[in-house]
Amino acid sequence: MNIDSIFEQYNTYVYNFALKLSCHPTLAEDLTQETFIKAWENLSSLNEPHAIKAWLRKICLNEFLMYNRKSKLSTMLSLDDISSLEQDGKMFNTTTPPTPEEEVIVAENIKALQNGCFLAMVRRLTLHQRLAFSLVDMFGLSLKETAEIINVSEKATKGLLYRARMNLDAFFHNHCNLLDVNNPCSCMAWIEFSKTREAHQKDARKMKLVDHLDYTETNYILNPKVRAQIHYLYAHMPEQKPNEAWYQEVIALLQSRNTPM
Repeated sequence: MNIDSIFEQYNTYVYNFALKLSCHPTLAEDLTQETFIKAWENLSSLNEPHAIKAWLRKICLNEFLMYNRKSKLSTMLSLDDISSLEQDGKMFNTTTPPTPEEEVIVAENIKALQNGCFLAMVRRLTLHQRLAFSLVDMFGLSLKETAEIINVSEKATKGLLYRARMNLDAFFHNHCNLLDVNNPCSCMAWIEFSKTREAHQKDARKMKLVDHLDYTETNYILNPKVRAQIHYLYAHMPEQKPNEAWYQEVIALLQSRNTPM
C-alpha cells in the first residue's frame, strides 16, 4: 500500500479525527497534512495494514500533542490529579443516554454555526478533558481505547469524561437556545449579529466571555434530559471535509515526495 492510496482512502477519516481533537478547522487541516507526511516517512513501520486507522490516529495525536507543547498549552497530570479523577470516575455513568424524545432539529442555514459553537465550547475544556470527550463522545472510541491513547488508567479516563460532560452540560443548560427557548443565546440571533459585527465589536468587548468551563462554579447537578440532548448533538455532528484546494495541495505535496530525486 502506497501513501497516495492511503491518503485517498483515509484523508476524511484523519481530518475528522484531527478536527475533533483540535476543534479548529484550519488547525485540523495542518494536522492532517502533517499526519500523512509522517505516514509517508514511516510507511515501512506499518507492519499490520489492517490496523492502519489506529496507526494514523496515533500519528495524528502525536502531532496534536506536539502542537500543544510548542504552544505551551499542554500540562501533565500529577498523581494528585489522577487520584482525584479516579474518584470522579466513580460517578461516571457507563450507559449511553437514550435518544432524546424530541431530536434537536435546526434550519440548514444555522447548522454550520451550531457545529462551530459546539467545537468552540469543547476548546474551553482542559486538554485532557477535551481528549477524553473528543475521542469517546465525538469520535466513538471506547473508554479502553481512549485510556490507552491518553496514557492514563481507565478509571481516570472515566473521571475526565465525567468532568467534560458535566462542564458542557452545565454551560449549554443555561446558555443554549436549542435546549431551552428561554435561554438567552440563539443561533439565529448570532447570524444577525455577525452581519453587523463591526458595529457591535465595542459592545462585544464589554461582555464577559467564557474562557473556561467549570460546572462546580454554577453548582450544576446532572440533568438526564440535558445529558441525552448534548450526547445526541455531539455524537451526530456530520462528517466534514476540507475544501478542494487543500485536498489538491496535499496530493501534490505527497506526490512530489514520492518522486525520485
